[in-house]
Amino acid sequence: MRTYSRTPQQRDRRFARVRTMTQTVLIGSGVASGAFVGYAASTAKPAVALTPTTTSSPTTTTTQPSSAATQTPGTVYTPPTTAPVTTTTTCYTTPSGSTVCY
Repeated sequence: MRTYSRTPQQRDRRFARVRTMTQTVLIGSGVASGAFVGYAASTAKPAVALTPTTTSSPTTTTTQPSSAATQTPGTVYTPPTTAPVTTTTTCYTTPSGSTVCY
């Protein structure tokens, strides 16, 4: 039979020290990770910030011609009127500076 240089009590104390050291390292790394995640979340900015802007501008004009069939002889021809058509355009600006309009 082989004899060991350490007693069972010494072995148990050594395992207890190793276990305490392992727990300290794991708990410390967990606390450090939690602190970093909290800091990163508080300083984070959204990936894409869309800021809607609404603009209204005249884009096209429509012409409504009068039909020759509806004119009777002797009536004075009146030219068609043109009215500007305005459309509402919504534009979004991305953080990179590009603008998307719909």
